[in-house]
Amino acid sequence: MKFLTLSRDLFFSQYFEKDFYFEKKAIGLNELTWDDVDEMLFGWSPNDGSIHLFKDGKIDPISYTEDFYDVGMLRKRIVKDSFNNLMLNGATLVLNRIDTKSTKINKLTKAVSHFVKEKAVANGYIAFGGNGTFAKHWDTHDVFAIQLIGRKQWKLFAPTFNLPLQNQTSKDRKHECPETPVFNEILEAGDILYIPRGWWHEALPIEQEETFHIAVGVHTAHITDYLTWCSGNCFVNDLNFRKSLTTQPIEKFTETNVLDVLNNIQNINRFKAAQVEQDKVISPFILSNISKKIKKTKDEKNGILFLNTSYSTSIFENNLLINGIKINIDKKSKIIFDLIEDNLLTKDELVKIVCKDDANEDKLRDFINVLIFNDVICEI
Repeated sequence: MKFLTLSRDLFFSQYFEKDFYFEKKAIGLNELTWDDVDEMLFGWSPNDGSIHLFKDGKIDPISYTEDFYDVGMLRKRIVKDSFNNLMLNGATLVLNRIDTKSTKINKLTKAVSHFVKEKAVANGYIAFGGNGTFAKHWDTHDVFAIQLIGRKQWKLFAPTFNLPLQNQTSKDRKHECPETPVFNEILEAGDILYIPRGWWHEALPIEQEETFHIAVGVHTAHITDYLTWCSGNCFVNDLNFRKSLTTQPIEKFTETNVLDVLNNIQNINRFKAAQVEQDKVISPFILSNISKKIKKTKDEKNGILFLNTSYSTSIFENNLLINGIKINIDKKSKIIFDLIEDNLLTKDELVKIVCKDDANEDKLRDFINVLIFNDVICEI
């Protein structure tokens, strides 16, 4: 699977939270088709609140959905003629958490998560012309915009409020947006644009042209999150921080070991471990693997292998916690997990790197299949 040409080290040293990054043809051109989108939408219930139409603001779902009884069950459906006319006249279809609806988009989202080693989710945007979904704004998380079908114009503007947190939106600060963009390009299928949080941007459909892109949002832990965690897990053990403000003037806090607690590498790793412990991912189903197991046939699938975790596993040494499953590993197994974590490898590619003979190859394939079966690894 092709995904960006720059290294992870270069990305973090020069671009992450610092500058935008644009790469042409960063992914393969055959990742998704309109047939894939139609199949996904067919099974997407408008009841779950994650599918919306926008045109000059959010369109009231009453104008394109209706309630009906389906074999005695009250359900909601999209009325196709109303929906189609809205799309034909410039509306934009927004599909929140599209990474949970399509294995192909889940694969791309996991590739971003794998690259940055952070939690990532995706929203989809579809239009056939029109004026765009949102005006100039910034996001409070980093975004990888990946163009999948057609073309779309993107404009980026320099940030005026660096690194905003979740409640620090651009809604009341639109007058601050610079007039001149620092990036003004048309994204074509396969292109990727990285936008750091806080950078003003707008995405504009091209008249009479189709466009489908996903915005993969990267949700990182911030220093404020670490401070909050330390307050509940470290400072509470210090009598100085348990006193009332009436008896402990704030100016005396500097006499305590605040910096020692915050800079303690064990506390930092405990905080990171707490993130991993809470991390669960939605992974593809494996009914075909169950079928092969029943029939005792070989698994011929050769997709990309991903660990079912959003974070780096390196902080756990000989113990891994992946998707809520704790695994004790030896040095040989750790090599395999490290290879999967650091590379976009298929099963065949991994076997070729690790194994020197057929006997070991069969053992490794069996080992990988067990991990897939138990939702530690997914193969997409």
